[in-house]
Amino acid sequence: MLEFKAVIEKFKMFGPNGEPMEQKIEYRIDPLTGKVCTINMLLGEKAKAFLGEADTELLMKLQRESKTNCPFCHSMEKGTRFFPDFIEDGYVNIGSTLAVPNLFSKAGIDAVVIVNYKQHELFPSNIKLEDFKNAIKVGARLIREGRNYNSSLIHHIMGMNFLHSGGSSVPHPHFQVHLRSVAYSGIADLLNLSERYYKENGRNYWDMLTKKEREINVRYLCDYGDVEWLVPFAPTHQKEVWGLCKKTSSLANITESIALAFAKGIAKVVSFYEQEGHFAFTFTFFSAPKDDAEAFFPLQVRLCARPAFKNLYTSYDTWFSPKFIGDEAHTSSPEEYGARLKKLFVF
Repeated sequence: MLEFKAVIEKFKMFGPNGEPMEQKIEYRIDPLTGKVCTINMLLGEKAKAFLGEADTELLMKLQRESKTNCPFCHSMEKGTRFFPDFIEDGYVNIGSTLAVPNLFSKAGIDAVVIVNYKQHELFPSNIKLEDFKNAIKVGARLIREGRNYNSSLIHHIMGMNFLHSGGSSVPHPHFQVHLRSVAYSGIADLLNLSERYYKENGRNYWDMLTKKEREINVRYLCDYGDVEWLVPFAPTHQKEVWGLCKKTSSLANITESIALAFAKGIAKVVSFYEQEGHFAFTFTFFSAPKDDAEAFFPLQVRLCARPAFKNLYTSYDTWFSPKFIGDEAHTSSPEEYGARLKKLFVF
């Protein structure tokens, strides 16, 4: 009913030294979506030579110099504010986390959630667990407030881009929360596939997936009570990691314990990306727009590593195949990077 399918091909050639060589290419097919990923372990060697390593001295310089005129560091004193008919105080604040309108909007409601406006920190491992938790809670409140403000704004996303090679234009750590009346295609597709699987099989696909991954125990990472963590069999992005919630399908309904469980996992994963030499990362929450998906879809977050931070970085995840075809080529298998990551989830 739930199969992990893979196809292996072998390619022979003469190498630069004239000696014959053979490479093994594995195509993995996602059990739900049918999307294909390509894995060639030798690509890891190319990645080291072609992509290089993160420049930590440059990162320290950026952290120091970008703080001076950082708009997010001074957002409590001056900055954008919501109209009072939406948010009475003009901003949402929990601890040192602050949400304000995005100056350049992409949705009916577009907010920036500054993870900690008092801490200009560009090393992922130094971002506080409490701040991740508060940022998730602030984002959830914005989604609830947005629904109350305009009942048509039910479709929403929340995510984070970190550093320039991770898609961020402002270095200071921040989430983005978007609410609109039009469905997000990627979320809608996943919801439709999950619902179809449920109707055809009478089972929740995601419950079956986590149960099977726990039994196999090669890609399963940890159970934080409200959220289970694993690396996917057929990742769509580099060193992808998933957190799947047991309690709800929507960010609008998260509790303190759910926010903490997500924050714990996110903090572990982004610290892992730092250890792996990427530093840059991206993540997105996949959240159901209505409360009618509980039976077949869990609220989930998906994280991935991005090109290593350096002066002239090469973007390996936006070449033509992943950008237009949606078929990513991976430099390491989920089992390989998952084994290293799993060590961080052990207390």
